[in-house]
Amino acid sequence: MRIAVANQKGGVGKTTLTFHLIHAWAEDGRKVLAVDMDPQGDLTSSLWRGDLPQNALVARVFDGNEPRPFQVAPGIFLAAAEISLSVHEKDLSLKNYFRLKTWLDAKGGDFDAIVVDCPPSLGLFTINALVATRWVVAPVDVSLYSVRALRDLLGSLEELQEIGEGAKLLGVAPFAFASRQRATKAVQELLADEYGNILFSHVIPSSARVREAIILGRPVWKLRRDEQAVGDSFRKLASQIWERAQKGDEHG
Repeated sequence: MRIAVANQKGGVGKTTLTFHLIHAWAEDGRKVLAVDMDPQGDLTSSLWRGDLPQNALVARVFDGNEPRPFQVAPGIFLAAAEISLSVHEKDLSLKNYFRLKTWLDAKGGDFDAIVVDCPPSLGLFTINALVATRWVVAPVDVSLYSVRALRDLLGSLEELQEIGEGAKLLGVAPFAFASRQRATKAVQELLADEYGNILFSHVIPSSARVREAIILGRPVWKLRRDEQAVGDSFRKLASQIWERAQKGDEHG
């Protein structure tokens, strides 16, 4: 199973969702590969605090080499990113858009799931992720900007599929929603109108503990008992994503 977590707007929860998905699936006994395609390396720093093995950097695919993911937690392996990845973004030769796919086609069978965290732009690294994966999960926060960015992402997916490449949108994940706010209700109604059939039913509520979890490198359900509701939302969403993607894979 290959999933990209993408939205062309920053700050909507892509890395946070990726982080919790891989932890939820690993805790269920699955072997998961996390691929960080963002030169900012936020996913990498949330999973690993020490020096990075240079042979584990995903940037190696753009040099024609194979990254060697390393284990960062039980069941979780990381193909890491750091700022040096950005030097490859200016090389827009056609073969560079297929680098990640070529590597994952060769090595992806070693894992039950591969989750790719994308940068907040439709550049070389995001397109690599969209070409290399089967499904896209798009987190959306309480802003019209993230909804517009989602429309742009859908347009990009359609263009890729026209040439026989690219993932399909598996679903939209409402993220950091505060149920009592008017803005939340307005965005929920808009999402329901436009994406009702693929809108995930489990909503991630707004919580300061989520950001704390990423800083500490621990899923939110392992922080405090009073955050179990948020943790349960993440785990239920992870289960829903897994089940939907599995059904999609089975039906070709």
